[in-house]
Amino acid sequence: MILNNELFAKHLQGMIKYPTISSVDPEKIDKQAFLDFHKYLEETYPLVHKTLEKEIIGRVGLLYRWKGTGKSNSLPLLLTAHQDVVPEGDHSMWKYPPFSGFIDDEDILWGRGSTDSKCNIQAYMDALELLIGDGFTPDYDLYLAFGYNEEIMGGPEAAAALIADELKKRNINLGMVIDECGGIIEKDGKFMAQIYPCEKGYADFEFTKMDEGGHAAYPKQHSSLGIIGKTAWTIEENMLPQKLTEPVINQFKSIAPFKDKELGDMLKDPKANWEKLKPIFEENVQYNALTRTTFAVTMAKGSDQANILPEKASLIVNTRLLPGDTIEELQNHFESIVPEGVEVKMIKGHNPPSISSIESEGYLTIKKVVEEKYPGISFVPSMLIGGTDSRYYCDICPTSSVYRFTGIRHTEKTAGAHRVNEHIDCSILADNVDFYVRLIQAYGN
Repeated sequence: MILNNELFAKHLQGMIKYPTISSVDPEKIDKQAFLDFHKYLEETYPLVHKTLEKEIIGRVGLLYRWKGTGKSNSLPLLLTAHQDVVPEGDHSMWKYPPFSGFIDDEDILWGRGSTDSKCNIQAYMDALELLIGDGFTPDYDLYLAFGYNEEIMGGPEAAAALIADELKKRNINLGMVIDECGGIIEKDGKFMAQIYPCEKGYADFEFTKMDEGGHAAYPKQHSSLGIIGKTAWTIEENMLPQKLTEPVINQFKSIAPFKDKELGDMLKDPKANWEKLKPIFEENVQYNALTRTTFAVTMAKGSDQANILPEKASLIVNTRLLPGDTIEELQNHFESIVPEGVEVKMIKGHNPPSISSIESEGYLTIKKVVEEKYPGISFVPSMLIGGTDSRYYCDICPTSSVYRFTGIRHTEKTAGAHRVNEHIDCSILADNVDFYVRLIQAYGN
């Protein structure tokens, strides 16, 4: 089996050229771009499409099944990623056209989706193509699931939910789920593998104040927008308290050896040093997000003209929930602190998904595979601040083995997810393919 990095880069380059952009309105997605992407996968990976069963779920979701020999008692393995990408923004700000898939002289591939997350689809597909070509057949069933609206948190037509529901209808339970994020990090000559066994919840809340409006030359003491402004200030002044959760305790203990001595010593026992750590974490946006359900005031709306008092003023607050907190609790909290007459409404969201075990057979399999390639590597189970499609599969994974991890070895030549000039270091693509080849071979044994 030959890991041809140049070929992998060419395959990913081809994927980038399809503008598979998701939309909050399902009717507005460019369905043809996704269908053309599907055709590209068929042409690029003939062995996969000859061997695996393929279905379209929803509008353009993809579900593949590789039927195993049945010799293993293990439940199926699911590898998931998303076809969709975020909008590319202003083309003039890109070093190279965002859907060109240009590879420069430093072996960097530029383009929207290069890191988030077509590199995962490419790695899965290339791993399977190699395994099939090598005569391998799994002793368990293997599934691939590629949604089309992960970047908008699923929206009104969550593709991953449709796929999960279809698996439920077929009474299929999963033994392990692997999704995007995480990877191999090198620091001071030492390697660590960041694996995410959980992620935060998500909810957008709207705060609305109604008024009779009128001419701005005859204002009352407080307009509806003024009251909404006070609402924003009140929300920011009434954050929920910091707290430690079990996944974050494990994360802090794991990163302790990589921190300076004073902070590292405290992180060895976060509970015992909590009072000392709290003010440090509050001043650091990353640590703060790990130890608190966060509120971010992101949007506001008043009237459409400067000389009109708004009849309706509104505010949007984006929240990210720690495991253990719920949307209902947030609703109650907001209703208890906002000014009188302000309506609180949850627009969209979901509670934090379940926390997966770091002692399961699946997690230990990941560790074994990674340790074979990187002897002596440290493992950092972490909490993902963002969200992934993996949350939809937690209910059908009774082994509590849903992990967000890739075999990507992060370098300074990879960056830009969701930003202008997204790009990936082509030299790391073979590492990612190699990880999935090893994982698929090791799973179920």
